[in-house]
Amino acid sequence: MQMNISRSQFLKQLGVSVAAFSVGGSLVEALGQMSPVLSTPTGVSGDLKPISVNSGPGFGNRLAITFDDGPTPGVTERVLTELKKRDLRASFFMIGRNVKNNPDLAKRVFDEGHELCNHSYTHPKLDSLSDDRVREELLTCQDAIYKATGYTPVWLRPPYGAFRNKSHIAKDLGLGIAMWSVDPRDWAQPGAQRITDTIVTQARPGSIILCHDLHMQTADAVPNILDRLLDRDYEFINMSGFLGQPYVA
Repeated sequence: MQMNISRSQFLKQLGVSVAAFSVGGSLVEALGQMSPVLSTPTGVSGDLKPISVNSGPGFGNRLAITFDDGPTPGVTERVLTELKKRDLRASFFMIGRNVKNNPDLAKRVFDEGHELCNHSYTHPKLDSLSDDRVREELLTCQDAIYKATGYTPVWLRPPYGAFRNKSHIAKDLGLGIAMWSVDPRDWAQPGAQRITDTIVTQARPGSIILCHDLHMQTADAVPNILDRLLDRDYEFINMSGFLGQPYVA
């Protein structure tokens, strides 16, 4: 069951710690699993500052499993099948170019109740681009997802986590920045068993788990990941279920 609350209600309920980091610096690391980590860059004008999260709230034994870089034919379908078998929800951070090439698969992800999120259009290191190029990457991805599904994402995950000095652009576009707290490095294809063991060992209430629906090894690992986490009584929540929508009062 998802919990959709506004950001202000969420913050009031939790008394969330907010940490600042200097423009040009790295994102703050998680301050603990009992509250989500939100960070806001200094030197950004306006009442609303960019929202960046590394984890969700630690109460209720909830976590979020997320998949980057799809949709990928032959892989994303397998992930979806395993999620559907268990009636679970995930968040998919999609590359816009892949959505454009596979609109029916993106639509299936959406139709099966998962949250679609922005992962740029071509997967560059955004912090190495001009502001105009970053906006183009993000807006073109938004447009591709909207055209395929009728849905406009509210969360962004910058490729490689690289977003120095660009957070104000996310704010301008109404996108929250979603990082992660558990990384099995499945992109390196260490084997399905290692991917599974890393996730299950590191998962905590409030974890945001980073996976990629890009490689077969990840698809191979998903059934065991889900079953082992369910055995520990974890509840799977998508990004907006964790935190509400960014910038909503």
